[in-house]
Amino acid sequence: MTENYDFVIIGNSAAGLQAVRTLRKHDQLATIAIIDREDCPAYSRVLTPYYIGGHILREGLDIVAFSFYQELGVCPVFGQAVITIDPEKHALELADGHKIGFKKLLLATGAEARTLPIATRRACVLRHIADAEKLVNLFQRMKSVTAVGAGLVSLPLLSHASDQAEKHLVVGSNRIFSRVVDPETSTILEDQLTKKGLNIHKQNDIVEMVEKEQLQLKLKHGKQLNTDLLIIGKGVVPNIHLAAAAGLDVADGVLIDENCCTSHPDVYAAGDAAEGTDFITGEATIQGNWMTAVEQGENAALNMLGIECRYQGSLKNNITEIFGIGVAAVGYCQEDVAEIISSWNAVTGRCRRVFLDEKQRVVGANLIGETNDAGLYYQLISTRSVFPGKTMLTGTANYAQVQFHLNS
Repeated sequence: MTENYDFVIIGNSAAGLQAVRTLRKHDQLATIAIIDREDCPAYSRVLTPYYIGGHILREGLDIVAFSFYQELGVCPVFGQAVITIDPEKHALELADGHKIGFKKLLLATGAEARTLPIATRRACVLRHIADAEKLVNLFQRMKSVTAVGAGLVSLPLLSHASDQAEKHLVVGSNRIFSRVVDPETSTILEDQLTKKGLNIHKQNDIVEMVEKEQLQLKLKHGKQLNTDLLIIGKGVVPNIHLAAAAGLDVADGVLIDENCCTSHPDVYAAGDAAEGTDFITGEATIQGNWMTAVEQGENAALNMLGIECRYQGSLKNNITEIFGIGVAAVGYCQEDVAEIISSWNAVTGRCRRVFLDEKQRVVGANLIGETNDAGLYYQLISTRSVFPGKTMLTGTANYAQVQFHLNS
């Protein structure tokens, strides 16, 4: 027997939640189901390092409660994996054999953490709540921790380790956060992190591991690290297998158009599995951030409802805190822009790097030390605005002044 719904969403994180809210806002009567293999309400992956480090309780991760779905009249199908999708028959099948029909489908399937062929329970990735629970136990007993991959998983986790723990970071490239910030920003960050006790091993990798009382990690350049825990932060792989098997167009992600629609007119995609247009470059990309997932989830939902809404393209928008230092990267932050304007205070540690195009419009910004104005830079970039001036760099501009500039 097949259960039928007007709208079905696969995925219960940023894109899926925003789609649910948008669908229900505009249609009070439609039947909606949301499917996710994790058997819990939506939670924040961004906050999991704080939970692992003992700074918040498990319930502090929750974005919504089970009552959220009930109040919106949405059927949650949790703890179930989708195994096949048939776009032509407008149906999908769950791992337990149940079949669900749909008029419109949203793929908000997210991504999985890349791993390494290392057979030990003391080597961990961090993507799902089960990973976080495992790390909670390991964090309590470790005296030394090593992370491989200098991205948005490794560094936040290292920063939440005990102050007494020895901390090592193994980086394959010649700098940290190479996909997030520009080289100069990276250099400033490295200096601050080294002063806080982080040992950084650049242009290196783990070539051998022996498991004894501690993990003995041999690095490419010959050094050996003895550690109680290895964090694998090598990025993520978009979950595209369902889409590919269903015959949808895929590349690195599920390919979507300006309406967040896939190659089938009744199937949409959003979030970390969706590959759409970059707002600045116009190239196909997967941003993999919360803001993009929310924007695409809303856009997809509107178009699923028949409310045509063009998505202007995604922007990089990564904001985190590592070792007590705020870091943000918004938009296009590469050195090949027309101009880069910088402000750096060695005393306060506050750094601003603003990236401008040939028309003096803001296309990107790297922020260190304080990130409250990241939203203002996001707005400047998304409205293709000319840079307001040095007050924005030094922090003396306020929101009202920037709004006046945007509206003038």
